[in-house]
Amino acid sequence: MQRWYIEDERLGRTVSKDRPDDKRAEHLPQGTVELMDLAEFDPQAHGRVVAELFRQLPHATIPFVERRASGMAGIVVAPTDDIGTADRHPVVFLLDRDRLCLIGEVDACSNALDTIADEGFATPSTASALCELMRLAVRDHPAQLSGVRHDFEVIEERLLNGSTRIDRHKMRVDSRRLLGLDTLYQGLSDVASELAESAGSAVPDGDRLRFKALERHLDRLTTRLESLRDYSLQLNSLYQEAIDTRQNSVMQWLTVIATIFMPLTFITGWYGMNFPNMAMMSRPWGYALVVVVCLAIAAAEVLFFRRRGWLHFAGEMRPHARARGTDGHRRGGRERGDHARRR
Repeated sequence: MQRWYIEDERLGRTVSKDRPDDKRAEHLPQGTVELMDLAEFDPQAHGRVVAELFRQLPHATIPFVERRASGMAGIVVAPTDDIGTADRHPVVFLLDRDRLCLIGEVDACSNALDTIADEGFATPSTASALCELMRLAVRDHPAQLSGVRHDFEVIEERLLNGSTRIDRHKMRVDSRRLLGLDTLYQGLSDVASELAESAGSAVPDGDRLRFKALERHLDRLTTRLESLRDYSLQLNSLYQEAIDTRQNSVMQWLTVIATIFMPLTFITGWYGMNFPNMAMMSRPWGYALVVVVCLAIAAAEVLFFRRRGWLHFAGEMRPHARARGTDGHRRGGRERGDHARRR
């Protein structure tokens, strides 16, 4: 078990791993933070509520809090460096007026308390220490969510430029990182709200404002997350639309080629029957005439398809459509000019 101490604010820092040497009453520890492994803690000795928490711990996906006779108990998550669901680990906490016990993920919680001590966060009570741990668990999320949005914007720009060669792996990784964050933010927000409205002695009046501020921060993260998830759905739809457009273009080319060769195949099949009395079979210029007819048919079809705009890839403006658009703009400009002169 590791033990940390909530020191008096006048000592310069409020979280310390070492007990203050000064034994004067005003410098005695204001509370302790204890870190334990699951094997070190006996939940049955702390009542039915704690025993139920440990029963749900292996399957807990949403942070929550319950009231106890002597304080509060619940499940939060250990602070990590990444917002991905694979690195998220639940931690049981028991909160009293002068004692905070964290069970599970000792290394992650110890590193978080080191960060709180080194950066000088004000934690005058055990409740404020829990609040800073919860805040530290989502401190880097705004920057990482901004990184995910930047990745989505780069992918969207490539798709809008007509390219279907995007980094699908990065897109899947970013989308996967967003999974489960809605339940995490909602659970932590519910815990912060419950602790902010707690009327017991476990949460001092000054710390309720901390939990209220944390709840608002989590609500803002939830709003950003919803926006990113909608963005992700739009990107997937845009990517699928680009793939469908490319497939339609390929099928269009195959259809055009097959249509060009269809009459040629008919002619060669017809003359492949080898009947002795077929026309031009005995003429010296018969073969040349059939070749010329086939070339003329192919040229006529290519010209027809080109005029219809069927020989252009999807997204490219057809020549006749471009001409019509240019003529329309010119006519519109002349008409507006004539109208202005009449006025």
